Amino acid sequence: MPFRFLPEVALADVAFESSSPTLGGLFEESAKALTDVMVDPRSLHLRVRRSIEITSQDIDRLLYDFLTELIVIKDVDSLLWKRFDVRVDQKKCSLKCTMTGEAIDRSRHRLRNDAKAVTMHLFGVRRFRRGWVATVVLDI
Repeated sequence: MPFRFLPEVALADVAFESSSPTLGGLFEESAKALTDVMVDPRSLHLRVRRSIEITSQDIDRLLYDFLTELIVIKDVDSLLWKRFDVRVDQKKCSLKCTMTGEAIDRSRHRLRNDAKAVTMHLFGVRRFRRGWVATVVLDI
């Protein structure tokens, strides 16, 4: 299971855990979980493409900054993303991501929760023998 919601973690927020055998896959699954919190991804089309690059002090902060950037783009440009192609350079603590999605259309999209921020509560990235796991709590 690439991501699962954790309803017992927070009552006023939304928490999820994402996992992947690769670090880039972990970032992709976390971005998909964020999208799933905000909108039914089946209602999104692939009309707009955008790329971003982020560098941070460590891998935890890189994921935090990446998810925060997706929320900022949603708030500033009214864009939601359905597909993510993330390349993480673990040594440089940087990533390049190409996202595909579209502008928010309130008449067509099945909107859910408005994610306002990524919180530091329980936030973390862990490496295991079979890959990577992240825990994220979103302020909604």
